[in-house]
Amino acid sequence: MASNEAAIRALALLHHPSLPQALHAFTRPSHLKQAHAHLVVTGLTRRLFTATRLLACAAISALPDVRYAETIFRHVEFPTFFMYNTMIRAFSECPGQDCVEGVLYYVRMLRNGLFPDNFTHPFVLRSCSLPSQLLIGRQVHVHVVKFGSGGDIYVVNNMLSMYSSCREIGDARQLFEEYSELVDVVSWTSLVTGYAKAGDIDVAKSYFDRMPRRNVISWNAMISGYAQSGRVSDARKLFDMMPERDVSSWSAVISCYAQCKMCAEALRLFKEMVGGGIVANEAAVVSAVSACAQLCAIEWGTWLHEYTVENGMAMNVILGTALVDMHGKCGNVEKAVEVFNLMPERNVCSWNSMVASLALNAHGKQALSLFWKMQCVGYIPNHITFTAVLSGCSHSGLVKEGRQIFSLMTEKYQLEPWSEHYGSMVDLLGRAGLIREAVEFIKGMHIEPHPGLWGALVAACKIHGEIELGKQFGKHLIELEPDHGGRYALLSDLCASIERWDDVELVRNLFVKRKVPKTPGNSIIEL
Repeated sequence: MASNEAAIRALALLHHPSLPQALHAFTRPSHLKQAHAHLVVTGLTRRLFTATRLLACAAISALPDVRYAETIFRHVEFPTFFMYNTMIRAFSECPGQDCVEGVLYYVRMLRNGLFPDNFTHPFVLRSCSLPSQLLIGRQVHVHVVKFGSGGDIYVVNNMLSMYSSCREIGDARQLFEEYSELVDVVSWTSLVTGYAKAGDIDVAKSYFDRMPRRNVISWNAMISGYAQSGRVSDARKLFDMMPERDVSSWSAVISCYAQCKMCAEALRLFKEMVGGGIVANEAAVVSAVSACAQLCAIEWGTWLHEYTVENGMAMNVILGTALVDMHGKCGNVEKAVEVFNLMPERNVCSWNSMVASLALNAHGKQALSLFWKMQCVGYIPNHITFTAVLSGCSHSGLVKEGRQIFSLMTEKYQLEPWSEHYGSMVDLLGRAGLIREAVEFIKGMHIEPHPGLWGALVAACKIHGEIELGKQFGKHLIELEPDHGGRYALLSDLCASIERWDDVELVRNLFVKRKVPKTPGNSIIEL
């Protein structure tokens, strides 16, 4: 511990009569471990109360270490009912498949002759909220009835949540109707959420409209349902009707705008939220950063990055990856590298974003170097990784390296190429003037060549003077997309490059005769 006085205070707080107070005994996991070692040496861990409190601090405090809690649990000769409940609760709050281990502790508890109560079943039910654990969840439901916990609304709500999470919305509705005299606002909200996640948004709205009472969470659930269904106007209409909002309300609509490519609206709403004195949560910031990335709005993106620093937001995997992606797409590679290097933890998405940022900004060799490094530190590249690194090879003219990467993807990692991978390889070969090799590569593809691929070849033929071959590809491209104005322009430009004005006129006449709509231009305006 930092000092003897601090150690004494921590041990005193550990034995505080109030458990919530005791859970604040240690500010770091290392302090708990040091205290545990001291208690083992002094023999105090043999006291059941002390062992119970240590277990709770390891398992369910603000800084849990569930695996260390397991170590403490294993050294208790006769674990108590409270200890089993603590471990079940701890695992129920774990992400992914780890939560299922809570069910194993429940089974052990029953085998040791200890019976569950109304606090046990909600946590066991939370451990069964993955679709793969539905059968176990049904068995726990039977236990709820068997042990008489069904009259507790907290237990009922967790059963509703379990069935909704497992997409068994019919079972959730049946349970809701069975306990219709008992249900509360949480029950109604669970059903609304369940139907929304199942894609039955209109049914979700019908239950929302029938709710005898709503709270902010209920409104947020319905707004999120509209957002997930892409019904932006409905989400915004409901948002505007809310009697009161919290940061999650704002975040849901901002995310909806960003996901539906209405990026300017997302940023305007974010600005309105912050201007109203509401501190954004991580979800809202990530959505706003994503909107900046889509718009390449560098000034907005820089401001948002500064906002995260000023508000002390943790640079975790999600936020860090979003910032790397945004800076890369806005052309600020140095800032992207800075954020990436500051991230205390990364996943494959983080590495993908950094590789893509380098590739997008013509730093192909650096992208390749990072690609090899990510494998050295144990990350396995996926389709997105190879899309980014092949794009980097294409933009930097790294033909030999591009061939090597493509072979690595298909042979070592056994990944079936996407159209993007094929497109990057054709673009790479075409830019290098290897038109014939690009054609042979296309013939060996396992999927039908997409129009953009032929367009890349036409452009390459123009650059390297393969006009006749380019005309052949250009005509084929027009046959594939006869209503795409850009395809006619591509062939016309090819003919014009060698002053074949008769051919240019033929292409333009064909364009007019077929009444092909002109491709509208695009512009980006910084907000």
